[in-house]
Amino acid sequence: MGSCRISLGVKGVKSTRPGECCVIIDVLRASSTIVTALAHGVQEVLTVTNIRDALRLRKENFILAGERKGVTLPGFDLGNSPVDVVRATRKHTLHKMVLTTSNLTRALACCTSALICSSLNITAVSRYITDKRANIVAVGGANGVVEDLGVALALVMVVKGMKLEKGIVQKMIAQSPAAAHLGSIGFGGDVKFITAVDKYDVVPLYRRGKITMQDVKYY
Repeated sequence: MGSCRISLGVKGVKSTRPGECCVIIDVLRASSTIVTALAHGVQEVLTVTNIRDALRLRKENFILAGERKGVTLPGFDLGNSPVDVVRATRKHTLHKMVLTTSNLTRALACCTSALICSSLNITAVSRYITDKRANIVAVGGANGVVEDLGVALALVMVVKGMKLEKGIVQKMIAQSPAAAHLGSIGFGGDVKFITAVDKYDVVPLYRRGKITMQDVKYY
């Protein structure tokens, strides 16, 4: 069995040691948006830190998704929102998406590869890292890190073979300051969606700016 440690924020990402698998969590909402996108047929998600870079990709048939301070960016197709993603995929087949956010995309820019974990895919990620050394990064943001730390702890529990108490994870997300902020600006639906623990069986893999589905032959 491998070993896991938990770290925080961009410094945590940068602390990833040689031989460690980096697992990044930004459950409200970027990790959840990415997991949902891949689960609903999006084949690749590009992550950028600059809004202009995202806008330039529209001419290459990318769907634009993003936010600053939780609010959908002007001129973008979608917010940083799993609910937006599900609605869009019901109307159209989406293949390529670009995402820029306040926290996660900045953290990803500090590493060459990472797995993306949300409440929505805890067990799927746990299977991948069971025999590996892993640095599990709770990204956090302006409204704290409670929800990300809750998912990180849940992931460690599952890796160690302990029972996942979904209700505890749901409460840590729903009762977090970040959830309260999202509710106050009209995104309570995203919070509710994201409390569906283990909704998807996908493992997103980030490599040098692009996120695709990790090969899941380990099942």
